[in-house]
Parts: sequence; C-alpha cells; structure tokens
Amino acid sequence: MGAAWGVDSNDLRVERSTLDLPNWDADGFKVALLADLHCNNKEAADRAIRAVQMAKDEKPDCLVLPGDFVNYSRDESIHSLKSVLRAIEETGIPSFCTMGNHDYWVDHPQKVLRTLGKSKVKLLRNEAVEFSGVTIFGIDDGILRKCDHSKLPSKHSRSTLALFHEPDMVDDVDPRISLMVAGHSHGGEICLPFQIPIYAPKYGRKYIKGFYPKAKVPLYVTRGIGISGRVRLFCPPEVSILTLKGA
Repeated sequence: MGAAWGVDSNDLRVERSTLDLPNWDADGFKVALLADLHCNNKEAADRAIRAVQMAKDEKPDCLVLPGDFVNYSRDESIHSLKSVLRAIEETGIPSFCTMGNHDYWVDHPQKVLRTLGKSKVKLLRNEAVEFSGVTIFGIDDGILRKCDHSKLPSKHSRSTLALFHEPDMVDDVDPRISLMVAGHSHGGEICLPFQIPIYAPKYGRKYIKGFYPKAKVPLYVTRGIGISGRVRLFCPPEVSILTLKGA
C-alpha cells in the first residue's frame, strides 16, 4: 500500500504540544506519550522500538504508556512485547504504564501482566506514584471495569497526571486530576483526507485525537503507534511529546 493511497502504518510522526493547564505547578515537565503499541509480531515491535527511540531523542522527564500492548498472548506476541520493554528500559527514562482492553482480551492476560510486572516499566493498576513533583495516577482499564477512581490518594501533588486507556471515560475521573492522557481511538486509524475519521471504537468516539481542554479534566488523546486492523489511512502513528505548564 503506497503513499498514493495515504497509507503508511510506519510513517511515525512526532507531535509536540505545549499544554497550559489550570491546575498544574510543575512548569516545563515533559511527557512522552506512547499508546496502543499492539506489538504482536516483529514488524510491530520494530515500529514500537523506533517510536521509543524517537521519544528518547526528545529528552522527556518520563515516558507513559496507557495500554494496549498486545492483541494476543501467544509466544510471538509476548516475545515482541519483551523486546519493546527492553528498549524502553535501555533509554533510562522513568516509565509508567496501565493496561488496555486488548491486554485483557487475550487468551491469557496473566502472561501480559507477568511480562509487564517483570520489567522496569512501572505498571500502575489504580495506583499513584510521586515523581519529580508530579503525581502519576494509573487507572486500570475501563471497558473491563477494572478502574477504581477512588484510589487517587487524598494527599497528592497539585500536578496530577492520569493514565487511562479509554478517552471517553474522562467523564468518570476524579476532578482533582490536572491532565488525563489516553489512546484507544487510534485517531480513527482509517480516515478520510485531513485525518477525518470514518470510525472510532466504543469509548473513543467523543474524544478522538488531540487536546481537549474543556473536557471534565483536560485530556490529551494520542493517535497511538500500532494498528488494530491491517493499515492506517490518512492517520499516521504518533509519538506525542507534551510539555506541561500552569495556565
């Protein structure tokens, strides 16, 4: 599939955004956001590893990955996931992740959980950690009803970053969150020219891509790295670099 059709699933783009947030103190904090790796085979893993290197080159303070690492728990997919996790570890960038719906829909989700748990990428399942003056709150998957919004600690930084796979579920999150980042929608993945989506998945239809400052809490939705089908059309994969400032 060539450029004449607007298709290039490997045409990774770095999207840099400075977000002004009304509830944020950690001015200049830089986040690299990589979602929806879907690293089911070597080709997909190679794309994800290239995205990791592109993120590293931006010198972020941390790397966050809000779910959908794989679609299968077969050996090939788990091996591919391990290779991507090693690449993340080798960057030396503090990294945090949550689970997505596809990570639970595999035949053996415990394989995915074990693989993530053995890596240096910190898996947050309704847990918060403090990092460089920022509270990072990882919310477990919403479609599988694994999420528990009550787990945001009563004592947390004014600068609170939430990772939650499904963007439309922003309406359910704690209003004390400063910024939520999500994936899931793939930006529509198959779009008309100018990135006009034809279809988006459930819970990724209201907020499809980009920054939504007027959501319940400010929300950024990345187009993601991998593909859930066979191609992308007029919707290139995205390495999101977010510089966060107080409004």
